[in-house]
Amino acid sequence: MRFIRASMMMLAFGVGSRVAAQQAGTTLRSLEAPGPFVVKTVPLHHLTSQQAVKLLAPYTQTPGGGVFEAPASINAVTIRETPKVIAEMLAVLAEYDRQPATVTLSFQLVAAENTTTRDAAVASLDSLLRGVLKFSGYRLLGTSVATASESGRVSQSLSADGEPMTLTVEVSDLRIEGNNASVRLDVDLWKMANPAKGIPGGKVLSTGVTVPIGQTVVLGTSATDGGQRALILTVRPQLAKR
Repeated sequence: MRFIRASMMMLAFGVGSRVAAQQAGTTLRSLEAPGPFVVKTVPLHHLTSQQAVKLLAPYTQTPGGGVFEAPASINAVTIRETPKVIAEMLAVLAEYDRQPATVTLSFQLVAAENTTTRDAAVASLDSLLRGVLKFSGYRLLGTSVATASESGRVSQSLSADGEPMTLTVEVSDLRIEGNNASVRLDVDLWKMANPAKGIPGGKVLSTGVTVPIGQTVVLGTSATDGGQRALILTVRPQLAKR
């Protein structure tokens, strides 16, 4: 009987040991990071290694994963993640690690007056302007073409019947893909002071607007001469050829 009891105790101990081992194994597996991890060093074309790390870090999802700068002599970024997350990061790099897009901006400064003038230079805008403004005549005062990349700032000179003006433009949020291609423009038009003629300087108009690529839009108007005349500024953005 003692032998039987001892055997049963040894059996119970053996079963308990296996259960404990299984539980310990389960605990260890639960602490392991999901995987398998893949380590990949990706060469960069336009972003720096530091910029790429800042761009990709928020996409890291797996404990133990991450993105790391390459040595200073190598323009690359190293990713340690699961294949799925790496694929997402590579898609982000494909979108942002590119040559900065450049946009060409064609501006027109138009005078709106109560005349029967129909200037052929603004024939494409004539019907539109007559439909939304009270003036009966429109003529082109001057044009300006500027080229800028995203986050760029340009300054151009214009003339309104001999009055010098300065046009400044800040370009941001330049989208070049698909049907939603557009650019954000923050525009200021200034009239330059001419003390000799007693002409004061000042801001003629200021606006910020998102403009579809390839479309001409009216940025704004500014009344002059007691409301008898107005200056109209239009712009047409086009993607510059690379």
